Amino acid sequence: MLKLKYFLKDKKSSIIFYLSGFFVLGFAINLMKASTLGNGAWDTVTINVRDFLNMNVGLEWVTMGMVSFLVSIIIMTIVISYRKNLKYLFMLLPIFLVAIIIDFWNFVLFYDREASQLVYQIIFYIIGVFLLPLGLTLIVKSKFPAFVFDELMLMFVKITKAKKITYVRLTIELIGIGIGGLFGFLTYYHIDQSFGAVDIGSFILTIALSPIMAFYFKILSIDSDS
Repeated sequence: MLKLKYFLKDKKSSIIFYLSGFFVLGFAINLMKASTLGNGAWDTVTINVRDFLNMNVGLEWVTMGMVSFLVSIIIMTIVISYRKNLKYLFMLLPIFLVAIIIDFWNFVLFYDREASQLVYQIIFYIIGVFLLPLGLTLIVKSKFPAFVFDELMLMFVKITKAKKITYVRLTIELIGIGIGGLFGFLTYYHIDQSFGAVDIGSFILTIALSPIMAFYFKILSIDSDS
């Protein structure tokens, strides 16, 4: 108990950054979903798989948080299998927090509602584009465990011996959009010829994410090697 007390006191700022990052991130994901202009790459997987299970399979009790948890656990298992190191089990903490907070914002504020007027769609999307990288940056600032997607990216860098990590990150993002697009097609294309959470905004965010995070890194004085 005493060790926990000292830890909380010593890491107070990091804890605030960490939890704030997840709350901002969960809000941004729901806000971009409400815009209907496109979500982040792996968020499209979470949203479209949830909708597929709700609408096509009849599992109406499945939430976005549950799907986020499942997808992340699968990726964590892949990383652990490759690295053969159980230290990556620490990724369970951010996996759990992301899942809980995505559902928190949806149940408390959004209720799966979507903007119907273009002006609100654009406003929601733009705010989301800037909030999502901010959430990620706050988590990095805390220096606590990050996401499974970061470890997946580093795993692919090692496998491919890539000299530029940017290309690997873009590839992983495009894989996410591809999976999300597939489930969006299976769920929505026969209804409204859309791909669900995958839209032009998904590709815009994929390109804009790194520069915006670099801007936040500078503001928050984060070493780019963190």
